[in-house]
Amino acid sequence: MDEETAEALTRTKALYDAGVLTDEEWLAKKNELLRAQPPADEDGGVVEGHVVAVQPQRVHPEPRPPPPLAPEDLYTGPRGDGLRSTDEISGEYSAACACVHGLPVSCNSMTVVPLGADAIETRRTGCVFFPPFIGPAVTGDVRTRDPGTNAFGDMTFSAEGTATQRDGVYKKRRTSQTRAFQKVDARDLAGRWCGCACSPVVPFWPFSGFFCTTRKALNEDQYEESGRCCFLLTLCLPLIPVSATRTRKYVNGLPTNGFAKDHGSDILWYRDPGCAGGLDENGVPFFARKLG
Repeated sequence: MDEETAEALTRTKALYDAGVLTDEEWLAKKNELLRAQPPADEDGGVVEGHVVAVQPQRVHPEPRPPPPLAPEDLYTGPRGDGLRSTDEISGEYSAACACVHGLPVSCNSMTVVPLGADAIETRRTGCVFFPPFIGPAVTGDVRTRDPGTNAFGDMTFSAEGTATQRDGVYKKRRTSQTRAFQKVDARDLAGRWCGCACSPVVPFWPFSGFFCTTRKALNEDQYEESGRCCFLLTLCLPLIPVSATRTRKYVNGLPTNGFAKDHGSDILWYRDPGCAGGLDENGVPFFARKLG
């Protein structure tokens, strides 16, 4: 298999894993790419005399948006069933201490935005101080309502402005205002970025990674990223090449501001077109900022 076809298959599989392509569309595209391969001889070369037809290929297939949702699925305003609407629970929250992935996190800040009548997107930041775990914490999630309740997964919202988890209580800030979901377009992410993967384990601080990359939009839901990475321990040498393709995550047909790598994990959550954070595939907090 030639390199171009392999790359096209990888990107198409990323769209399938992200839920953009259906099973039928994935199989059809895969078969189309594989049929374009010429017959090979026993040494892996093209059979002599075989004419390879030029096949127009879309290396970056345009993601197909999910079918339009019903108006009731998009509605976020007041409800008639006595439950808290996603508009009402949206806003800025804080907590003196709460647990994130089993670790006590202080100085917590959480932003809640509605994705529809029964889904929200949350972004949380804080600071871990539980030796030997010391460092920043960041995470993003999409939560769906448990039917007939004000619970979204392990977080329950009240009319008093609290969001309660098993290991902590968030309180809506007095100055908080209702938040609306603003879709971050991948085309607005194009440019130069710098970031840091900050290990929360003190002995591993020297192995924290620093990244300088360039992002190129493929469409409104997908972008390519390439650049260099180095580690604090090695004083910027050697520079390790990094590259990835990220695709927007959809949940129940609703777009989010989370962009996942090809394999579907390592999601970066965007607060806006210039700032992102999340956990990498190793569970290490990652922050990135656009430079230009």
